[in-house]
Amino acid sequence: MIAAVACAAILLIPSPAPGAEEDFFQKFTPVDPCNWAGFYIGFNNGATFNHFDLGKQMTDLNLEEQFYELPGMATGVGESGIFATFHTPGHHDTDTETIGGGQTGFNLLFGHFLVGAEGGIQGNGTSTSGKFTESQEHGLFLETINSNVIADTDFTSMRMVETIWNGYIGGKLGFCWNRFLFYATGGAAFTDAHFANWEKADTSFFGIGGKAVTPNVPSNFIGEVVSKKMRTQGDVLTGFYGGVGTEYKLTNIVSVGLEYKHVDWGDVTEHFMGGSGPIFSGNGHLDLNADQVVFKVNLLVGPIGH
Repeated sequence: MIAAVACAAILLIPSPAPGAEEDFFQKFTPVDPCNWAGFYIGFNNGATFNHFDLGKQMTDLNLEEQFYELPGMATGVGESGIFATFHTPGHHDTDTETIGGGQTGFNLLFGHFLVGAEGGIQGNGTSTSGKFTESQEHGLFLETINSNVIADTDFTSMRMVETIWNGYIGGKLGFCWNRFLFYATGGAAFTDAHFANWEKADTSFFGIGGKAVTPNVPSNFIGEVVSKKMRTQGDVLTGFYGGVGTEYKLTNIVSVGLEYKHVDWGDVTEHFMGGSGPIFSGNGHLDLNADQVVFKVNLLVGPIGH
């Protein structure tokens, strides 16, 4: 009984008028495939290859100041300071991550030629880090119970840089053919850069003097001092980008495309010299650029010329 009623209901549904189905699908067929003019908004997803170039960094350690941090040692005996200098080498790295975000812009069409502008922002979570260790031994000539002192230092340095986002604004020039648009793009690029610099100096002091079994060889352990320093800093870098792309019009208002950009955010010097000793960190230098490939979907929200 139920089945019979269902069948009767289906038969009673009016069939589409002739041509209605064709009109429905025509809504999704570009009337003028080469008309890309208008305002649009969209989203993108792809990959970035961020290239980090961290420069060399010099760190000074005041061994005399470290020595007078030992228990029982009088302060203020030395004024000029005796320094050990450590040279952290440069670090080069490429971090590959997924990126995604949104874009908006507008296009003007002159025949088959297009002029436009676009801006966007993307999540770009990339980072790099490096570790450096070095040992040095220095002689200190101080007014102590030991005529001379040997300072044996193990130095460790760790540096990290990370980014969270990047943005851009620029123009593009293109040529449309049927449903395809081919274009070149370029403009200003922006990104954040967060630095973390951590250093540790572990120094053991040995006395040389009358108690030494062999002259000029450390004979008695005086004490050990571990000094640490950590500094963080953030900046917004400004540079440029250039690239090429292509889009394909699925409907009058929806297009998909693929785009490649090379982005150079320039370089920046981070100042880590501030703060008290005995560790005096040198300035850090970063050069940052990237290669990006993204898949884009755009929705034409304000057509011009239809």
